[in-house]
Amino acid sequence: MHVAPEEPRFQVTATSEGLQAAIPPKRSVFAILFLMAWLGGWAFGEIQVVGQLLSPSEKTPIAFLALWLAGWTAGGVLAVGAILWQLGGRELVTVNSSSLVHRVEAFGLGRTRIYAAAKIKALRATQEPGGGFSNQQAWMPPFFGPGSGPLAFDYGSRTIRLAPSMDEAEAKDLVRRLAASLPSAASEI
Repeated sequence: MHVAPEEPRFQVTATSEGLQAAIPPKRSVFAILFLMAWLGGWAFGEIQVVGQLLSPSEKTPIAFLALWLAGWTAGGVLAVGAILWQLGGRELVTVNSSSLVHRVEAFGLGRTRIYAAAKIKALRATQEPGGGFSNQQAWMPPFFGPGSGPLAFDYGSRTIRLAPSMDEAEAKDLVRRLAASLPSAASEI
């Protein structure tokens, strides 16, 4: 049996801002269904506790329930964010001679970070530990900072990692394509 090589999941296009790679998340039907079912139970708990706080009795532990509700609500927000990421999320990496722009968005809403191209060193693909079912970081949007992913570069005294949903081979392919649009020092190790 002949096995055909897979095409990369990312798409690269030339834009007025530079060369742009659109990287979709690793979509997981299991994660979407699990989180939607979990949100059903979450909503029940949220409604019950809000009801107790709005109509407390003498024995209602108000401080505990308020603290519990804050944590419970944060968990619900994270679950909704993960579902939105799975359904309509993507990372955009745009490079030109002056900057590397990293945008994480879901349905057009997101966060953008801009890195000066002159300060980027050693753009490279690295091997990420984990993968498959155990790599749950790829299920969540990387809104809270570049901390995982096989696409890496040094920026000052920090290593910035992007694209947790990519495989190492995809990252190598993307590095080759992006390096041509950055200053030569950016891709030197």
